[in-house]
Amino acid sequence: MIRGMDTVIRIGWVLVAGGTIGVATAGGTVGFLWVLNFCYTHLLGSGDNYGGLRSGLAGLLLFAIPVVGGLLVGGLRARLPRGNIQGPADVVESVQTFKGEIPLSVGVRSVVASLVGLGVGASAGQYGPLVHLGATVGSAISRFMGRGAWVGSTGIACGVAAAISTAFTAPIAGILFAHEVVLRHFSLRAFAPVTVSAIVGYIIAGPVLGQRPLLALSASVVGSIADYVLLIALGVVSAVLAVLFMRLMLWTERRSFEVPIPMALKPALAGIPVGLGIGDLAVILIAKLVLTAVCVGFGLATGVFTPALVIGLLFGAFVGQGLGIVFGSGHSDLGIFAVCGAVAVASPVIGAPLSAILIVFELTRNYELTTAAMLSVVFANLVSYRIFGRSWFDRLLLNRGVDVSQGRDHLLLQSQSVAESMDSPLVTVLGSESLADVLTQMDAQARNLAWVVDSQHVLTGSLRYEALRLLLIDQPDAVDWPASRAAVSTNAVFTPETNLATAMQQVANQSQDWIAVVDGGQHRRFLGVISRAKIVTTYQATLDRIREEEQASA
Repeated sequence: MIRGMDTVIRIGWVLVAGGTIGVATAGGTVGFLWVLNFCYTHLLGSGDNYGGLRSGLAGLLLFAIPVVGGLLVGGLRARLPRGNIQGPADVVESVQTFKGEIPLSVGVRSVVASLVGLGVGASAGQYGPLVHLGATVGSAISRFMGRGAWVGSTGIACGVAAAISTAFTAPIAGILFAHEVVLRHFSLRAFAPVTVSAIVGYIIAGPVLGQRPLLALSASVVGSIADYVLLIALGVVSAVLAVLFMRLMLWTERRSFEVPIPMALKPALAGIPVGLGIGDLAVILIAKLVLTAVCVGFGLATGVFTPALVIGLLFGAFVGQGLGIVFGSGHSDLGIFAVCGAVAVASPVIGAPLSAILIVFELTRNYELTTAAMLSVVFANLVSYRIFGRSWFDRLLLNRGVDVSQGRDHLLLQSQSVAESMDSPLVTVLGSESLADVLTQMDAQARNLAWVVDSQHVLTGSLRYEALRLLLIDQPDAVDWPASRAAVSTNAVFTPETNLATAMQQVANQSQDWIAVVDGGQHRRFLGVISRAKIVTTYQATLDRIREEEQASA
């Protein structure tokens, strides 16, 4: 009876949490997209929107809009952590480090900054900001659903899945993206509410609002078996293009720090090339690469998925067009190469090959095209991973010192310092005290280790009980020696700021039961000790915590 009631409660929690987050995120996503479409239509569009103005003045206004928008974005960025608009990388960090929370104020400011940047024409994507919007909504609602990092992480994943499902009308891809990129594990406890959120988002976007799949390629087929080989080659070359795209964004970000103007003005600087615009179709591919890198590097916007799709789409179309010119008929149509190129470039950027494949299937409803895209995506990710790493998001986190490739146990231990687990030493003696006094104190405290300090409490060494007894057997007169004469230098020490991941690596190669903790300054002032057992126990507790989240049922 009790177990049955518990099951009912859990099912109710899944429906309420997943459904509520799905509805709220879908509403926010639709509103975000509506505002962007309004800006594109009425604010940017063309000079015809300013019919009462002369063409030259209208062009000047179109140039000024991105610059002014950049100033607004700069003001918003100044009030955000690290002075940057938050995006998917911050969502991944929050979940992987067990914070399980996106601060509402930070999330709102980031979404507004992204909306302003995109609304004034920044060459960046809308789906990165939407992922952060969904995570913010999911985090906020989950705080009313229960406490604990896993509740917050699940809420964030629900919001992410709902945002992608709503924006793409692709619920399966949304579910998989939330697990593949954000949670990075599969468990029934998270899978159930995430699925509910994604389906709710799809229902609101599709049947309710009437949104349809973006690509009408259901009838496209691969022209010949030889084309599959070409699609593998397309994936390999697309990987190089994806790496070039990501490295260019990193390069512009580094260069932005060297520009001698305040950080708040740099997004406006990125608005200058946006306002100039590019009209020659022959250079759109290069222009998109450079312009997106400038917008992202100088902080005008953060989304990289949509630009990567566009870059890959153009590249794939060029390849398909070139094949048609060189070989004539008999090959797949242009749409096949364009779609395969799009996901082959975009999937290494976001680090989600499975999600990218499913997006193709859900947007085109074309099984044969999806299988063709699989080849391009697989080889693109294989090559890109070897050259650059798993994704753009992972590289951003690595630049902050957060290496998600080390695993969640490493990240959790890295977030805990030695100071949190430090103990007071039971036997601490001055170097001037005699060995006889030292032995007396060790016997009284039933300890086999004493720490030796000078008059300034600076650590000078340690004494072991067994070694002292053997010394006195060999040299009875040593009983009157000062402790400093027999002390053994202590090389293995930690500072209070040493994280437990580093401590765990060091104690793995040592046999000491206790490690000294000293001030990080020049004089190594003795502060306390930490036991090897405490470090190992903390590591085991961390593994148990991860296992509970990843293996628990709903």
